Amino acid sequence: MFKKHYLATAAAGLLLATTLIPSGASAEVATKNLQAKYNNIKVLNNGYQISTPIEPFIVNGTTYIPLRMMADVFKKDVTWDGKTYTINVIDKPDPSVQSQIAIKDAEIARLKNQITSLNDEIDNLESKLNKKSSKDDDFDDDLSDLEDELNEDYEDFEGLEWTISLDGDEDEIEVEIEIDLDEYGDDFDELTKSELKAFVQDIVDDIWKEFDADISGYIIDSDEDERLYEFEAEYDEKLSFSEY
Repeated sequence: MFKKHYLATAAAGLLLATTLIPSGASAEVATKNLQAKYNNIKVLNNGYQISTPIEPFIVNGTTYIPLRMMADVFKKDVTWDGKTYTINVIDKPDPSVQSQIAIKDAEIARLKNQITSLNDEIDNLESKLNKKSSKDDDFDDDLSDLEDELNEDYEDFEGLEWTISLDGDEDEIEVEIEIDLDEYGDDFDELTKSELKAFVQDIVDDIWKEFDADISGYIIDSDEDERLYEFEAEYDEKLSFSEY
């Protein structure tokens, strides 16, 4: 019985234990007679007995069991190279792990696509923002030029000294018309409300020639920083003008 089991085990080349022949680059090729002891050895994995096609045995106090059998228990693949007398042990693919990896890879791909999409959205927003900023700069320049023109045209209306300031955006422009009543109070008092409204209307009309914007604003005493009149008009509509 010893001869039968030993030859079968040696021929398979798959034993899990330290052999009696030295291993390594300097190992010698030799044949030795061994005395194997069989004690009806059982192999349990997590409390469950494993079927052993080749019965485990003991040689010089060391227990030998088939490597291929234990490789299946530990989810390993075992191959035997008869030319080089080499046993190769590699991990078996774990279906559950492979499935988890596939799920993670899919999630990573989804997140990468999401990041790409968000980066594209950021680029588009930055492009729009830059265009808007450039457009706003152009508007500010145009508004400043218009302000200079209005001051040049109306700074000495009725022989008084007026200062016109513009602010806002393309949709709504605020207008401040300042006069120093400490210096021009008497002359200002001689102006009727109709004359002041016509004065403001001319300014509004000149603004509308450049911008399709709603307009609101005040006539202000620059000496006291006091609002005297207020006015407003939606684009190309009737001007509302009243004392403040």
